[in-house]
Amino acid sequence: MYEFFNNNGYCSNNPPRKYTKKIKGIEKTYYGFEFNTYTFRSFIWLHDLFYKKGKKVIGNNIEKYFTSLTLAIWISDDGTFVKSSGGVRIACNSFSLIEVGYLKTILTNKFDLDCTIQKIQIKNQYSIYIKKNSIDKLEKLILPYLHVSMHYKLGLQP
Repeated sequence: MYEFFNNNGYCSNNPPRKYTKKIKGIEKTYYGFEFNTYTFRSFIWLHDLFYKKGKKVIGNNIEKYFTSLTLAIWISDDGTFVKSSGGVRIACNSFSLIEVGYLKTILTNKFDLDCTIQKIQIKNQYSIYIKKNSIDKLEKLILPYLHVSMHYKLGLQP
C-alpha cells in the first residue's frame, strides 16, 4: 500500500514505521505499520464518505467503490484467519449493526461470499465472518492484490 501511495505522489519518501496498539477490554497487543499521506482538497469527498461529525460511518453508496483491491486492503488491515473453523473474520468494531449488515450484504451480493455477522466480546461491536466454503473464492479475488506478508490472513504460509 505504501508503495502505491509513494509511487503516485500521495506520500513522502519516509518509510512506514511500526506501531503498537492495545485494545480496551481485550488483553492483547497488536502491531502494525503506518505512514503519512499528503492532504489533497480534491480527496475531501473520500473523508466525507467515511466520517460524519467526527464519527466513522459507512456511507450509503460505498458499494460502488468496493473492488477486489478494496477487499484485499480491508482484510490486510482488519482481517484474521480463524484456524479452528477455516474462515476469515473481519473486525467492524466501530460500526453499528446496521452498517455491518450493509457491509455483509455487499460481500454477499458483489462477491458471492458466504458470510455471517458475529457479535464479539465487546458490547455493541460486531465482525463479519467469511465462511470456509468461500475462502477459495476470496483467495481468487484478493491474492493478486495481497502482499505476501499478509497471506497469513487467509491461513496461507508465505
